[in-house]
Amino acid sequence: MENRELARLRGEIDRIDAQLLALFLERMRVVDEIGETKRSLGLPVRDEAREAKLLARIRAQAGERADEAEALFQALLAISRGRQEHRRGDT
Repeated sequence: MENRELARLRGEIDRIDAQLLALFLERMRVVDEIGETKRSLGLPVRDEAREAKLLARIRAQAGERADEAEALFQALLAISRGRQEHRRGDT
């Protein structure tokens, strides 16, 4: 039988995960729009300068969790690039 505190904490994680998923889906919708705009402007999918600025900002905001936050956002960037490339037919 689960401890009540553990069950409560897991409930918090479930709530946060639902929020993260909603934000992820919203981000992917915007990624699609950005990809279409880049395609129409003839711009490449990857903007290394923008990614570097984003990761630096994330690291600064994350404090002691900078490494973990950077890893999360590197994964998001890779997923975003992959989606844009797929929609362009580059993969």
